[in-house]
Amino acid sequence: MIRHLTVSAIILRDDHVLLVEHRKSGLFLPPGGHLDDHELPTDAIHREVMEEVGLTVEIYARKQFSHPVVATLEPPLTILVIDNVADPAVGPHTHIDLVYVCRPTSSNVTLNPNEVDGYHWVALADVADLPTPPELPSLILAAAKYAETAEF
Repeated sequence: MIRHLTVSAIILRDDHVLLVEHRKSGLFLPPGGHLDDHELPTDAIHREVMEEVGLTVEIYARKQFSHPVVATLEPPLTILVIDNVADPAVGPHTHIDLVYVCRPTSSNVTLNPNEVDGYHWVALADVADLPTPPELPSLILAAAKYAETAEF
């Protein structure tokens, strides 16, 4: 099975999450996408969010380790293995998705119509009412809980 590294940004603001209407799947999803060759996952988060919705973000993270002789990156909340992703261009494949929890540092969403069909700030309690992947409502609630104790 072909595997692609991807990132997703769960962007939280005032008990709401930013979800985009994904063009290919028809589902509501967090902004995100594939890592470019040689790209750091944290750079991919910033790039994908900017490309899809025109926002800048900060990543919530719990520092697990630091040392003066090596660089460390903000860790994701979790890493999902999403099997059987349908894509007519490459065929079925697996996404190894690094899920980051973020907050916006800019306020004006600028939608890229080449990337997504729309966006919504959705109340956390209402995510389960939308067409999403089955794990997304629980994942977003876990992200909101994580954000309560994480740092920037």
